[in-house]
Amino acid sequence: MNQKEKISLGFFKSLLLFLKSKRFRVHFIISVLLSIAVFWIAFKSLGTYTHHGESITVPDLSGVEIYQLDKIISENKLRYQIIDSVFEPKNKGGIVIKQDPEKNSSVKQNRTVYLTVSATMPPLVKMPNLVDASMRQALALLESYGLKAGKRDFRSDPCVNCVLTQMMKGKKIEHGTPIPKGSTIDLILGKGEGEDKINVPCVIGLTPAEAIAVIAESGFSEGAMICKDCKSLAEQKKARVFSQSPGCASDHKINPGGSIDLYLSTKEKIAVQQDSLDEEDEE
Repeated sequence: MNQKEKISLGFFKSLLLFLKSKRFRVHFIISVLLSIAVFWIAFKSLGTYTHHGESITVPDLSGVEIYQLDKIISENKLRYQIIDSVFEPKNKGGIVIKQDPEKNSSVKQNRTVYLTVSATMPPLVKMPNLVDASMRQALALLESYGLKAGKRDFRSDPCVNCVLTQMMKGKKIEHGTPIPKGSTIDLILGKGEGEDKINVPCVIGLTPAEAIAVIAESGFSEGAMICKDCKSLAEQKKARVFSQSPGCASDHKINPGGSIDLYLSTKEKIAVQQDSLDEEDEE
């Protein structure tokens, strides 16, 4: 056996004796206990840091004004971030209209609640060009831009039911002008030349929206709208026209642009007016 092999054999014998010694066993046990203690402390610290097993119920923030958020969120040990604003005419500006996570959700402390709030001012849209368009085209175009059709006045012009001028708040408005979405646009329309009168359309049995559309397309304007038994706006929208003035007989002709009054009901039995029945008998 050479010198190198003797050294190696001596090393392994010394190591084996050390592993069997009491000193090694004591050191080994101490090391294991220290490792267990370190892992236990780390686990407990991590649980405390992450609030393991603890949860917070997300409050209902719907309708809460922006200036109240800091107090409510801090009291509930949460955070918040406004990610979007949406203009809704029916909602007050500067209030929460949507939240994520939703109300009553269980989350950990310091969780961020993402909010959508109502905008104070409506977005701007560019005024479309309605001049020379038919009334039907103009109404459809206004709706597509998020604008409302207002009053309709008629003036003598060869082009019947063509838009002659577009107005806003009593003043002519040029196309391309930035205006708030939801604005009301008044129209001046042609009614033909001379004093030729045209037949009144029959809208009996239609809903208010359907009746107004027919009246507008026929070159007239809606007059009074009276519902005899409606208790709310929602009921009025579902009501039906049971009478109109002027009626829709063949001899009832008025000038283009004239108004037609509508009488609505949710319970009235819908029947064709007598003048319309007389017209049918004549045929």
